[in-house]
Amino acid sequence: MKVKILLKSYLQFVFQDFLYLTMLFSIIIFGLTADQLLSIDYHEKYSLLLLGMFFLSLFLTMNLYHNDKKYNHYLKQKVDSYWAEVLSQFLTILIFNIIAGILIFIFSLILDGNILMDLSGIIALISVGILGSAIATLFKTQWYSHFSLGQIGTLVMVYLALSGSVIEIFHPFEIIFPPLSKMIISLHSNIAITQLLPLSGQTIIYSLILFIASCFIYKRNKRN
Repeated sequence: MKVKILLKSYLQFVFQDFLYLTMLFSIIIFGLTADQLLSIDYHEKYSLLLLGMFFLSLFLTMNLYHNDKKYNHYLKQKVDSYWAEVLSQFLTILIFNIIAGILIFIFSLILDGNILMDLSGIIALISVGILGSAIATLFKTQWYSHFSLGQIGTLVMVYLALSGSVIEIFHPFEIIFPPLSKMIISLHSNIAITQLLPLSGQTIIYSLILFIASCFIYKRNKRN
C-alpha cells in the first residue's frame, strides 16, 4: 500500500511533466529522420540513440528526485518507510525506461522482423537508460544535502561512462567504469546488434550495483 501511494506520485511526476515527453519524442523524431538527414548507417544511428536514451534517463531521473524533494516532503512523512520510497522510485525508473526503450527502437526504423535482433536492440536501449538513472540515483544528494558533491559526482560518472573505452589511459581500469562507451565502440566495429546482449547484461548488473550501493548509503545518511 505504501509503495502504491508513492509510486502513483512518482509516475505523475514523470508522465505529467513536459521533460519526459519532449525528450522522448525528440529522440523518436531523430530516429525517424536520421538516415536521410545525416546520411548515416544503422550502426551510427543506433549509437546516437543509445546516447540519447542514456541522457534522457539521466536528466529525467534527476528531475524526478528534484520534484520528490520539492513536493513529496509531507507525503513521505505520512508514509514513513524508507524501503517503500526506494522501491517505488526504482519501479518508476524501470517503467519509464522500458516504455522509452520500446518506443525509441520501434520508431528507429531498425526493426527487421528478426525477433532476437529486435529484442537485443530494445534491451540495449533499456540497459543504458537504467545506467543513466543509476548514476542520477547514486548522486541524488545534490537535491538533498550536498549540492556540489552530487553535481560533481554526476559529471565525473558521465565523463567516465563516455570515455572509459575511448581514452587509452583508462583501458586498464575499464572494468570499473560504466560500460556505455564500450557498447558504442563495439557498434562502431560493425558488430550485429544481437552481439550487444552480453554488454547489455553487464550494463544492467553495473546499474543494479549502483542502485544497491545508493540504497545503503542514503539509508545510513538518513539514520544519521
